[in-house]
Amino acid sequence: MRLAVLASMFALVAGCGDGATVPAGEGPFLAGLQYEGSIAFQPAKRPRIELSAPLFPDTKVFQQFLDGSVYPTLSDAERIALVDDDVRTFEELLPLCAAKRPAITLRAKGAPPLSAAQIAANYDEVARCAYEDYGAKPYWVPEHVNDVDICGQKLGAEWRLPKETDVGGFAESDFQFFQATLTAQPGKDWFPVHFYYSLDVYVRGTDGTLKLGDLAPQAQHMLPLPVSGSALNELYVGDGRPIGLRCLRVTIVTP
Repeated sequence: MRLAVLASMFALVAGCGDGATVPAGEGPFLAGLQYEGSIAFQPAKRPRIELSAPLFPDTKVFQQFLDGSVYPTLSDAERIALVDDDVRTFEELLPLCAAKRPAITLRAKGAPPLSAAQIAANYDEVARCAYEDYGAKPYWVPEHVNDVDICGQKLGAEWRLPKETDVGGFAESDFQFFQATLTAQPGKDWFPVHFYYSLDVYVRGTDGTLKLGDLAPQAQHMLPLPVSGSALNELYVGDGRPIGLRCLRVTIVTP
């Protein structure tokens, strides 16, 4: 079931000070996939937590970094320009893909919210479209993720990489929620949409380094990156299990 109900109280260990404060919306808040592509939930008396859809680089551009000698030659401005020009978000892809895929439902400004089924269909279709039509794959240069605030650059200042303390604050039911929410519709779970449902993400460790976060239930949730040294400057494709770049937003909702 995609839109699972989060049963537990989510204990956010750190990051509350990073979040924005906004008034509650007019309609009821529904946990699960959101129209804009994020996964959202709001445990009672806790901040609202959103985990973005994965950001995807344009493989045609980023394949140059299969050669690990290329990335270190880029200037800071060139590294930021890569994010601006050659990384796509779910919100950017949604209207582009809708023009190609009639199963996508766009919501007009002021129109009623889409149904959970429509949002789920959109997510599946964007996942397929991103890969097939726009060459978007979750292949990143780890050092690029470390050097540039990609979340803030693409999604806004209130978004950031998940932190090790965030992951440490999740309960097992939270990881179950992530897995239940990030599940393709029946019959839609074949290659290449699995990239969009991966629970492997880049996380900022308490020591400041990048780490691998596994948001699946019954897993070891924090792991060292599988590469180090000069390999951090190479495009990491993961042999079929790449690491996704998802961003976190914490929002304190006032009555």
